[in-house]
Amino acid sequence: MPRPRFTFGISVSSPPRPELLSRGLSELHVRHVFIEMARPILASGWDVAYGGDIRRGGYTEALFDLVRTYNRRDLAGPERVSAYLHWPVWDEMTAKQRADLANVATLVRVDPATGIDASKAGAHDDLIAISRCVEAMRLRMEQEIDTRFVLGGQTSGQRGIIPGVVVEADLAIASGKPVYVAGGFGGAAGIVVAALRGEAPSALTAEYQRDHSPHYDRIDVRHDADFQLGAVVERLRVAGMAGLRNGLDEEENDRLAETDDADEVVALTLRGVHRLIGRTSERAHD
Repeated sequence: MPRPRFTFGISVSSPPRPELLSRGLSELHVRHVFIEMARPILASGWDVAYGGDIRRGGYTEALFDLVRTYNRRDLAGPERVSAYLHWPVWDEMTAKQRADLANVATLVRVDPATGIDASKAGAHDDLIAISRCVEAMRLRMEQEIDTRFVLGGQTSGQRGIIPGVVVEADLAIASGKPVYVAGGFGGAAGIVVAALRGEAPSALTAEYQRDHSPHYDRIDVRHDADFQLGAVVERLRVAGMAGLRNGLDEEENDRLAETDDADEVVALTLRGVHRLIGRTSERAHD
């Protein structure tokens, strides 16, 4: 019997390099976990969704390269990997680039956010407009995935008020979807773990972001950054580790939050998913 369709939204980017070095790690370790996580997801017949850009050497390209390594059509194909592209990423791609990538993934074009005039002169340099379009992409993706896997992530320098990986974890938890947080590599995932445990991470304050994110005042000019950051921290604190609803018990979630062993990250995550799917199957037969 084929496995039920199940779509993993993967949130990943490299944590700050000094933090990785302090843990005896490098960006290659994060990339290794990303690939080792995506591989069994695809091999199990489930789907992967990722939102970002098509930067050379980036995580999207690494995911596409993984898909290309599969030869059997039942293991992976364009319909199994969804790449969500916000404005202006889609517009900046050539028709040939889109055609080439259509062989390995479904490219999901997310329209500019409401009220954004993408044809306006200088629109590509409007940080607020781009931030809103990234937000629209995340909301679209959140509606179409079944679970979220969180790894690494920058803690400042993002295009919006809040680090992107934190936003995606917050959206998934708020919507009640299962979330797996691999916090042992630090970065934004580590911040999520700290907030879930009731701490108040300094990186989730407007003061920190203004000190560490270039042009931050240009981004939050129309927003109350302190309020939004505080609201995220409070939601994560109230949810706690139990709010991850991911099929893992407290001890297992604590281990996933702390380990930097790729095999253990994958094993714990898949253990939780199998439990959730097993429970769903049991209810369907009751």
